[in-house]
Amino acid sequence: MTDYIFHTANEGERWDKISYKYYKNTYSIKPLIEANPHLSGKTALNDGDIIKIPIDKEITENDKSKLPIWKQN
Repeated sequence: MTDYIFHTANEGERWDKISYKYYKNTYSIKPLIEANPHLSGKTALNDGDIIKIPIDKEITENDKSKLPIWKQN
């Protein structure tokens, strides 16, 4: 089961920056883009765009290192 948190983008923010913020790497943009098909064609986001951030409960319950840093405790 996948849970989501929401992120409000700043003007010009990119997928790789959001990926780093939540997953601590710049390469996990695919799940972000798949969860936000209405924004998938954009390389830079607009101020106020709401981004769904997938947090996979099945993975994260077994391996806390896969959680965003702020949810590891």
